[in-house]
Amino acid sequence: MTDESDDIMNETIFLNLLKMTVENHGCTIVDLDLENHIVNLDGPDDAVDACARAIAELVGD
Repeated sequence: MTDESDDIMNETIFLNLLKMTVENHGCTIVDLDLENHIVNLDGPDDAVDACARAIAELVGD
């Protein structure tokens, strides 16, 4: 594999993990800006809070 295909694979894996994490906490992704590290979520307030915490853990913040 080339570095470019590795980057695409890593991004695909990350997006799948992100989607799974968000859905497991009862939210949906409204908008996603990977370049600026922005994820807009929709769902009940408690679920959005839990999603945000889970995403922070996922990315190591």
